[in-house]
Amino acid sequence: MRRFMLITALMMGDFTVVYAEKVNFNDIIIDNVWIKDTPPNHKITAGYLTIENLSDTDATLVSVSSSFAKKGEIHQMKMDGNVMKMRPITDGLFIPAGEIIYLKPDGFHLMFMMLNMQIIPQQTHKITLTFRNLGSVEVSATVKSTPTSDNLNSESNNH
Repeated sequence: MRRFMLITALMMGDFTVVYAEKVNFNDIIIDNVWIKDTPPNHKITAGYLTIENLSDTDATLVSVSSSFAKKGEIHQMKMDGNVMKMRPITDGLFIPAGEIIYLKPDGFHLMFMMLNMQIIPQQTHKITLTFRNLGSVEVSATVKSTPTSDNLNSESNNH
């Protein structure tokens, strides 16, 4: 019976997804904010979210920062021939008026480098997003466990 209860609890934990609260900032809706967990001593992780621009003016996300990483960047995964490549977006992430941008694995995402702690599932961390001409907003990001096959012990595979 104990084994059944443990297996059931573990299975339920794998299917439970908890996201931080939706934030409305100057007609920009920020939702579904989460960060990938890391193994001990890992120095990078990625963050994901949805940004909806409800205004009639285009917006641009220009930077990201957090207290758990010395450096934060906005990145994009993109196919170059038959090779998937990641590159930082140096001029900001454009969010057209009335549109939704999804930051997700294998696409646009946030990169956090030079981590100063292990990122553990179910933790919540603050992330600061800065938008051109709108200012900065702090959002909460929940740490989400990733499948073992996606959580390799190589820094190049944890984003």
